[in-house]
Amino acid sequence: MWSQTIRVVSHAYFERKEMFEKNRDCYPCWVLFAVESGKFYYRIGEERGEAGAGDLVFCPPGFAFEREMVAPLALHYIGFEIGESVAPSKEPLPPTFLARSQDNKRLVSDFAYLRRLHLSSDPRSVMRKQMILNDVWQLACEVWEEEQLRDGLLLMDSVDALMKLAAEWIYRNAYTPFSMRALSDSLDLSPVQFTRRFRKSFRIAPSDYVRFLRMSKVAELLLDTDMTLDQIATCCGYENGLYLSRVFSKNMGTSPSKYRDQNRL
Repeated sequence: MWSQTIRVVSHAYFERKEMFEKNRDCYPCWVLFAVESGKFYYRIGEERGEAGAGDLVFCPPGFAFEREMVAPLALHYIGFEIGESVAPSKEPLPPTFLARSQDNKRLVSDFAYLRRLHLSSDPRSVMRKQMILNDVWQLACEVWEEEQLRDGLLLMDSVDALMKLAAEWIYRNAYTPFSMRALSDSLDLSPVQFTRRFRKSFRIAPSDYVRFLRMSKVAELLLDTDMTLDQIATCCGYENGLYLSRVFSKNMGTSPSKYRDQNRL
């Protein structure tokens, strides 16, 4: 999904929308409801949920979009196309229609620029809207890719039964201390053979997959709990909080304490 280019078709901003004119609609192009504040229930296809501040709800062309207002919305309503004009049935679909980015600062900045530009239609403003929407799309793609990895969905596509077994084992045991060498030995492979074969199957090294799963859980615990770093380290397979802090800072570009302070709601 991330390699797709997004082209803006329409954009409207509602500072306070107290009711939907239609509780059900179907659109000829993609539609994004980007929520700044407020809340509504939605149903698209078999997926249903609740969208609130900071949520991005995408509806593909030809899908029925049902919604019910819960609290008045500040909302960007954006119509767009993906890449070249493609028949709706052939367009790629995201794994979920709702994306909730953890990069709140970047999303708030994108929303601010969209608010400033929503009534502008000159070529430069349209180009800037295009750039901003593509950035919002990338934020959504990051969420979808992380959800797929976290749920193990991407790792179920391999035709290599041994690597599929290894991936399932890693997914179940990622948050406990273990030796990658011991895992490769149990598969009768050298560490180099195991890494090459795993990467060929899933386009990611086994150590990177473990790190991704652990970092995702660490980030979740930082935002959703008051656990200390040592406690989080114990839950996520790291020796102690000091080592976890170094790994987190290297991979996330910020310290655990700053990440917690900047992103916690």
